[in-house]
Amino acid sequence: MKDSDKNFMGTNGFKTYLTGQGTPGEREKWEDILLEDEEALSLYMESLDELQDEIPELVDQGSFVNRVIEGLQVTDKIIGPQRLTRKRWYERTLFHYAVAASLTLLFMSSGVFDRLMTGNMDVVVQNDNGGLSYSEQVMQATSGWLEQLMTDGNQ
Repeated sequence: MKDSDKNFMGTNGFKTYLTGQGTPGEREKWEDILLEDEEALSLYMESLDELQDEIPELVDQGSFVNRVIEGLQVTDKIIGPQRLTRKRWYERTLFHYAVAASLTLLFMSSGVFDRLMTGNMDVVVQNDNGGLSYSEQVMQATSGWLEQLMTDGNQ
């Protein structure tokens, strides 16, 4: 806690603030201190507990809540609505999909993917077995390819 804040609090502590005494400038100073200093906030909470019997109770909580909400709405009107920011053209999802599709087509047409894989890569096995389904042919081709990789890797 700052020395200037300690001097401002004086001997009465938070009693003047809690009871609503003091000038508006002093109340603002108290609020600034409470927002900035955790030690002052804990002292404020202790003082609030000590002065609990001296502080009058809130009679009509519903109207108090309504006044606070009305005050918040007025504050919003003073500040003004937040400006909605539009996404720039390069932040849109459609742009990213278009770029990805264009790059894929470019790589496919230039043969980049073919250069990445070497060797015999027949995906579909010729129909020599007398009527195997397409999925069985793909499974056989995949297992053959994996076996070829395993034998090449062991050598």
